[in-house]
Amino acid sequence: METLAYTKKHTTESKAERVYQFRSISIEELAKIHYHSNFPSCRAQWMSNWLSVFKEVKNNVIGYGKKPYIIAAFQKEELVAIVPLLKLNRTYFKYIRIEFLEFLGQQWSSLGNDIIVLKELEVAFTSELIRWIKKNIPFHFLFLKYLPENSIFAKQLSLFHYAGAAFIEVDSYNNYEDFAEKVYTRKFREDLRRTLRRTNKHGFEMTVNTEKITKESLKQIRRISKSKLIDGKSFLYEDAKKEEFHLKMYEEFNSQVVFVKFNGQPVAYGTSIDWNGERIGIDAAFDRDYRKFGAGIQCINASIKTSFEDKMQKMSFGMGLDTYKFQFTDKVQTYYMSFDFTYRLKALLALPYFYYQLQKRDKKVSEMLRNIIKNE
Repeated sequence: METLAYTKKHTTESKAERVYQFRSISIEELAKIHYHSNFPSCRAQWMSNWLSVFKEVKNNVIGYGKKPYIIAAFQKEELVAIVPLLKLNRTYFKYIRIEFLEFLGQQWSSLGNDIIVLKELEVAFTSELIRWIKKNIPFHFLFLKYLPENSIFAKQLSLFHYAGAAFIEVDSYNNYEDFAEKVYTRKFREDLRRTLRRTNKHGFEMTVNTEKITKESLKQIRRISKSKLIDGKSFLYEDAKKEEFHLKMYEEFNSQVVFVKFNGQPVAYGTSIDWNGERIGIDAAFDRDYRKFGAGIQCINASIKTSFEDKMQKMSFGMGLDTYKFQFTDKVQTYYMSFDFTYRLKALLALPYFYYQLQKRDKKVSEMLRNIIKNE
């Protein structure tokens, strides 16, 4: 691991008063540090790609005026943690500009965020970190999303339900057949067989292909994905920046696309990346012209089979609590959000509205999770 020297001029309190010291580092310095992260979206290359793609994008989701603040934490001059943050502005009611400090990349396509821990941290870490942030970075709200339940931030801040990701513990089953027998309901197993019979009856031969993501496969992915518009869903590939980021992601990781084809024509796909023994679903869609043939569920089922064949430890369906995912699994990983604020006028005025929105999201996601558990 590359050694970062702690520079005393970056702090204003004596070492005797605190356990930890902090300073900001650049994204280039971060890239030189070798570390293990719990989420792929905490990798230096992921964050560098995200910033290069979205820095100049200006809207109320991605934000305006983005500036990275990557905080390095030291204990007795040893680097012990990294906190990759991004300062940005959002506008409310046309004229009110609020300054947010958030995880770098949580604004779109995050697969999880947290403090990057290099050495075991003491109880005092979070309070000292937040104290330093408030003293050195001007903002209205510290707003953190996609946190795991065991995040160190939970020692200092309250957690609110934010999102979830369905998953399968692949290595806990003997094989795909064992998994399907134990997890799929009898009705769902029949749905898979019934849609396959209907496919054959209409003269379609269904085949499954796993391919690398290339320019040619991307043409088919874009074509199929566009049919989401029929159901009023968003079409990822009409946004050039989002497509660019996905392509960088596919280049960074071992990635693949599973195609379900009818008579050689792709009618459904699922893209994924592999990371630390986990296969993570990134994007999936089916051609709505083939809805009655169950092209979508056949494709997801095929993706699960390939995860078993490739001996993955875990398969994640990606962020989102879509009900269709829970035909395939009875497990979900929950992600949380948290916040803090400064005693600035705009923050105090916006606090009731901001807190209401957090509670509203927390209630909605909590109810979705309860319904998932109830239906298991």
